[in-house]
Amino acid sequence: MAPSVKSAQRVVEVFEYFAQRRAPATLTQISAALGYPASSTFALLNTLRDLGYLDYARDDRTFVPTVRAALLGIWVNDALMSDGTIVRLMYDLRDQTGATAVLAIQSGLQVQYIHVVKGTDGHNRTDVTTGALRPLLRSAMGDVVLALKTKAELRALVSRINAQETPDRQVRLADVSERLDKVRERGYAWSEGMATPGSGIISVLLAAPAHQPPMVLGLGGKITLLRANREKFLAALRNVVTQHRTHMEALPQKFIGSAGARPR
Repeated sequence: MAPSVKSAQRVVEVFEYFAQRRAPATLTQISAALGYPASSTFALLNTLRDLGYLDYARDDRTFVPTVRAALLGIWVNDALMSDGTIVRLMYDLRDQTGATAVLAIQSGLQVQYIHVVKGTDGHNRTDVTTGALRPLLRSAMGDVVLALKTKAELRALVSRINAQETPDRQVRLADVSERLDKVRERGYAWSEGMATPGSGIISVLLAAPAHQPPMVLGLGGKITLLRANREKFLAALRNVVTQHRTHMEALPQKFIGSAGARPR
């Protein structure tokens, strides 16, 4: 038998550990359970976090696999349990609207696309792919996530992001707060050319599994397409949200999270 590659083996062991634990865990807990040095465990967990496969909660310093990690085997899930999965619903959404369906989560100070179903409208931009990142403060999907934050959390995020930006790219907390008030009032976020010139997206909050960061579902495409079908697309998104929530509520209670997620 060929010798194992230690780093690959450890990645698998980390996910197997979480599969048994079924809850967030700290660096110390993971290192002790798997018998890894703390330094290499820290490097491994941070790499998986940067790739979007783990989420890190600063408040309690815990890691947990994200929905993106679950999507690695989603084709098996779809083959065995095709009804009610979010990926199946995303394909239905694409077929109904022709627009690109996007599922995203917060990843640090950005939003990461964890699954993309390309639209049929011919507006298939190469930068709209699974794994793509968008600025948290400059995207409609980011607005949906930010709308869940407390005033203190939002103030801290804006401060951290502005500290990394040039003066001309910094944003005012008051402007962000005003925009998020509209998102909360409407129940969805809308942007045109904010992250991608010529393109727009309409985004809504999706119920997340237990211990998961907030999930955002969006429909993107040419601005003209979105403007002409705004109400139709919004109704389609809300229908998927309802179907997904019904599916989630049918699961055992320990697997069900809130519409938001764990504290961040």
